[in-house]
Amino acid sequence: MRGATTTVRPNSVEEAALSIENAYPADRSETAALPAGLGSRSFLGLLGAQFLGVANICTFCWLAVLIAKEIVAPNNAALALSAGLACFVLPFLLLAAPAGYLADRFSKRTVIVACKVGELVVMLLGVGAIVICGLDQTAGLYVMLVVVALIGAQSALLGPSKSASIPEMVRSDRISAANGLLGMTTVAAIVAGTVAGNLLYGLTSPLDRQMGWISAAALIGVATAGLAASLWIAPSRAANAKRTFPVNGPRQTIRDLAALGSDRPLLRAVVGVTIFWSLGVAALLNVDLLAISELGVELQYVGLLLAVGMGMGNVLAGIWSSGRVELGIVSLGAAGIATSAMLLLTVSTGNGVWLLMLGTSAGLYAVPLQAFLQHRSPAESRGSILAAGNFLTCAGMLAAGGVFFLASDAFGVSARAIYLAIGLVTLPGFLYVVWLLPGATTRFLIWLLTHTIYRVRVEGCENLPAEGGALVVANHVSWIDAVLLVLHCPRPIRMVGFAEYVQKWWLRWLTEDFRTISLGTGRKSVVRSIRTVREALREGDLVGIFPEGNITRSGKIEEFQGGFLSMRKGTDTPVVPVYLGGLWGSVFSFERGRFFWKWPKRWPYPVTIRIGRPIAEPVDGEQIRQAVTNLE
Repeated sequence: MRGATTTVRPNSVEEAALSIENAYPADRSETAALPAGLGSRSFLGLLGAQFLGVANICTFCWLAVLIAKEIVAPNNAALALSAGLACFVLPFLLLAAPAGYLADRFSKRTVIVACKVGELVVMLLGVGAIVICGLDQTAGLYVMLVVVALIGAQSALLGPSKSASIPEMVRSDRISAANGLLGMTTVAAIVAGTVAGNLLYGLTSPLDRQMGWISAAALIGVATAGLAASLWIAPSRAANAKRTFPVNGPRQTIRDLAALGSDRPLLRAVVGVTIFWSLGVAALLNVDLLAISELGVELQYVGLLLAVGMGMGNVLAGIWSSGRVELGIVSLGAAGIATSAMLLLTVSTGNGVWLLMLGTSAGLYAVPLQAFLQHRSPAESRGSILAAGNFLTCAGMLAAGGVFFLASDAFGVSARAIYLAIGLVTLPGFLYVVWLLPGATTRFLIWLLTHTIYRVRVEGCENLPAEGGALVVANHVSWIDAVLLVLHCPRPIRMVGFAEYVQKWWLRWLTEDFRTISLGTGRKSVVRSIRTVREALREGDLVGIFPEGNITRSGKIEEFQGGFLSMRKGTDTPVVPVYLGGLWGSVFSFERGRFFWKWPKRWPYPVTIRIGRPIAEPVDGEQIRQAVTNLE
């Protein structure tokens, strides 16, 4: 993050960035690299740079924390932790505008590489600060705080470019999974850095003797390796090459915040992230008190449980997102944070289940919000939007650090009571998320439920148009068909359903939230429904329909009823055939002559959804039926 006394001239910033770009000309092509999968060289390079960078920062910070705790009196430990947090976080506030500028003005790879060079320089200074601590404890402590601020500055400048680079590296259906992997990598790096920091402190305590070569080699070596990993990232075009340097940083930050505030969904996501990290800072600062004063166990034990839980949460969020940005997971994460934090009031020595649950819930909460911010932000200003979000987040973290200091040091609130307060504060946030995103929450819960009953495999996602309208036509096997299509289609899809079903009072609120198109029986109602479908197609929506009209009674694809192709008349949109396989014989099918009242033959039930190639100009319904049949 940024040091409070640092000044940056526009020319010097541009010249430095351009020099890095020229120094490592991995690709001089004029076009940006196309987004790829999670195994692309660029994404692997980002993961490597992230792991090594975070591990290195954690290693140094743990050395700094342990040294500071040895220098200061025990009753000043909370003050020292809060001071260190302030030094790390303040640069995020001061450098929000320049960080957003760099992410938008230059290739994000250029900024990442430049920041990794900066990390190497800062680690050299960090080694010097630890050496000074061995000679003069007071002076060394102040120098170490300056180095922590420089680490914060480097992280602040790196953050928007790193986060905004993900949509440029991976396909849109992999953004959530990419954030889950990046989060898991970050957690693994935190664990590795924690272990390394404690190990190095034990080997080379600077208060007993001069700093040993082992710690210096570790810090500088890992920084060098991180720089090498960042060179794997392929360059891409600058998002906004015409953007000028924000000479007046505070004014530009206000502009970026205003731009963020103009997009209400983005603002809500940022507020959610801010609340998460604010409470997260209090929870992490409180770990020390919980471990030592309440449980009487090693700090590393508690920290490891939280870290492992967060890793699990990140992975689960990536898997459960199922190729989309799934905000419904946020509700589950918020509920888990509130519950586990309050239950920490009852935690006993050696019982870490609630700590593990707290970490897991935190991962579930954070990943979808971060993926949403990346996916929703306009490409040309994504860096500025994310930097503005970092500003709000870090302001909340600073406030949380201050509140923690007052509660624990000034008022002597116990660690258990602080966790109880965190849970109580999170509870209304959970209720607000459920109220704000009822459809997303319900959708995700139904997704979890169906995945306990079915094992769904989707094939041919590449055949679905990435954008624009299309009529999705599928065979009709069971009562659960529409649900499976909605939940597993890579893009949101509006289903067409008979009014007598979708307008039932107990189902209407859900079908309205999913924008289901009701199809009546009267002539006027049918005409109105067809017009609604055409309007949706013209607006670029996917519209799904079952042309058989009824669920098959034989397990075979029945004749497609005439007229359904008239729904796309005048829209010039393609028809995408989809085959639902494996559902015949399930509880919701008519196999064995009845619906529902039968035991499933398998658990979970294997289901395949095959998406065929779009048909631009279909001739008649029989052609579409044959296309669906060919997918069997």
